[in-house]
Amino acid sequence: MIGLKFKDTRIRTRFIILFVGILAVSLLLNVVWIGITQENQAEREMHEKAYVLSQQMDAVWEFMVINQDLINYDANGEYNFKKLHCSIVGKSIGKLFGRKTGYTIRYTHFNPRNKADVPDEFELEALNQFSADDEVMEFYKISEYDGENTFRYTAPMRIEENCLECHGDPKGELDILGYPKEGWRTGDLAGIVSIVMPIDMYTENIQSNVIKQVAYISLLTLLLVMLIYYAMSKLVTKPLSQLKEAIEHVRMGNLRVDLNDIEAQAEIRDLADHFEVMTGELQNLYDDLEKKVGLRTEDLARAMDVLESQRLQLEEANRRLREDNQYKSDFLAIVSHELRTPLTSIIAFAEVLERGKTSIADKEQKMVQEIKSNSLVLLSMINNILDMARIEAGRKELVLEPIDLVDVINAVESVIEPLIEKKGISFSSLVSSDVPVIEGDRESLRRIVENLVSNAIKFTPTGGKIEVRVNYDLDKNEVLINVQDNGIGIRKEDLPYIFDKFVQGDSSIHRQYSGSGLGLALAKELAELHGGWIKVVSECGQGSLFAVGIPAGEDKGNLCKMDF
Repeated sequence: MIGLKFKDTRIRTRFIILFVGILAVSLLLNVVWIGITQENQAEREMHEKAYVLSQQMDAVWEFMVINQDLINYDANGEYNFKKLHCSIVGKSIGKLFGRKTGYTIRYTHFNPRNKADVPDEFELEALNQFSADDEVMEFYKISEYDGENTFRYTAPMRIEENCLECHGDPKGELDILGYPKEGWRTGDLAGIVSIVMPIDMYTENIQSNVIKQVAYISLLTLLLVMLIYYAMSKLVTKPLSQLKEAIEHVRMGNLRVDLNDIEAQAEIRDLADHFEVMTGELQNLYDDLEKKVGLRTEDLARAMDVLESQRLQLEEANRRLREDNQYKSDFLAIVSHELRTPLTSIIAFAEVLERGKTSIADKEQKMVQEIKSNSLVLLSMINNILDMARIEAGRKELVLEPIDLVDVINAVESVIEPLIEKKGISFSSLVSSDVPVIEGDRESLRRIVENLVSNAIKFTPTGGKIEVRVNYDLDKNEVLINVQDNGIGIRKEDLPYIFDKFVQGDSSIHRQYSGSGLGLALAKELAELHGGWIKVVSECGQGSLFAVGIPAGEDKGNLCKMDF
């Protein structure tokens, strides 16, 4: 909903929102930058003040150390300790200074003589740094003290020669104040001066500067928004409104638009000029439209007459096609009955004569075999033509049943045996033991193998060899039927067309080897009806290998009873 509302927002409002957004981001970044800069500047100022104060306190301490003899010896030259030593003076001056400024000045060590001088966490961190590295001369940061944020500064105090009287050797001996000496030596860390500075004043200054900056930028933003609003209204919004009115006139059908008086400049002026030119061209087109519509109406009427004539011609062509289809069906029925039936009888009589070969001469026996083999070839050609015609007519059905491919191969061998004996070809077949029983059309599978073997016999010379191998591909769940010969082979340029109907290599091959050219095409159609495939690998003069894949098992793809 928010996206839709923003799409409906006027360009003037969008521009102002974008501008204000940019200024708001800039203001935020500027405030952050000012805050960081002011904090860094305040920290530098507090560091400088703390550093100067630490040097002043160190000077007081050193002054007391130098003037101890003047303080503790009276006018008679006798030593009279007045208990005014450097530590007491430094701490006292620090307290007096703190009352007037709000600062806190402390002197502390790891094991101070006074329990009030025990270091806190920050001071302990500073002592560890000064103790680990003699070159570290200061340690400071903003840290919490008594529940408030403060600037804390520390500087090391090193043992000097005058300090050894109270803090040097022998270790453990009581000094003039009654404290055991520490056994320190010159340069050892005697402690630190710790200065705590409140940062409330600096924080207030930072906040004041940020507020002033925000107020200034906000006022500037307001003035710029008003200026932009006026400029957008004058230079953009008003001309666009006039242009919108002109577009509304065009939408209502009035194409005569005059935009000479539009209050626009630059790109909007160019847009208005182009729009006026466009409307003029549209008016000219509209004026010619009726004439063109009339001409097109006449053309359409003539075209309708032509279409009606073509429709009548198509109806006549369809009628003739139906008649031709009926003639084709009648012809197939005649061929099926008048040709296949006599051929079947001829083959049966030839087999009877062949079985009685002892009673006839060898010459007559050869004639009987010739009759039988040629009749089988002719019957196969007729069957191929009829099956291909059924497939093209959509009447080929697969009668599915469990099939053992051993039976299919044996049936093919019994049919082609006369052809093999006639040409003197060596034939062998092998079905692997792992080939399962598949579900398919027995007659169609027999025709596939028979056509492939018959094709191999046709193009294999006398004394050649043909092998039929049936294997099972477990990964693809397919039964593979391979028919290989060492015949004349197939030219490379003929391989893409070898499974087309009525294709048999070139014309010279067709003249030398008779045939209808339907055997391989029919084998391909029958294999695909089973959901399978067929491929060929061949080289001219090297023989050919035809491979057929038929689905096996439960997932047979398209293997089902089909009516095409």
